[in-house]
Amino acid sequence: MAVGGGGSMLSSRASRVLAGAILAIVVTAECWVSHAYWQNEPEAQSKDYDQRSLEIYEFRKAAVHGPERGREIFYYKCWFCHNEYTKDIPKLTGLYRHGALLSGQPVNDETVKDKIRNGGPAMAGYGYTLSDADLDDLVSYLRERCCWSSDSPPSNPRYRAHPTGREQ
Repeated sequence: MAVGGGGSMLSSRASRVLAGAILAIVVTAECWVSHAYWQNEPEAQSKDYDQRSLEIYEFRKAAVHGPERGREIFYYKCWFCHNEYTKDIPKLTGLYRHGALLSGQPVNDETVKDKIRNGGPAMAGYGYTLSDADLDDLVSYLRERCCWSSDSPPSNPRYRAHPTGREQ
């Protein structure tokens, strides 16, 4: 009798070990199949640029690229600090006419992009926020057209005035 009882315990223990091994194999196979599926992920769907929120998110309301798009990036990312009302922050109007940045580096596209990417003691870095294309457009705006007065900000490209000049 003792042999029969011990034998059933042994078979119960063996069946639990076997069940655990089968479970481990199933979980491993599922992980492998799942990993293979995500490696062969289909291409991302095309973006719908008729959605205004996407234009805003990618700073493309005013233009697709160039200084006009740079002006929009400046408004959303830079103007809050670099405007005529701030006291201790450098103004960016005429930046490229200065010989050097406050850090002493010469003013050129690469040093300005580097400053925007990495920031400084009193400036946030935007290296993880702005792409290289964003930086190119922003720097082209800073070089060619920067900056406007807060009393006459850039016009809204979506605003359509009423033909009679009065709103109804």
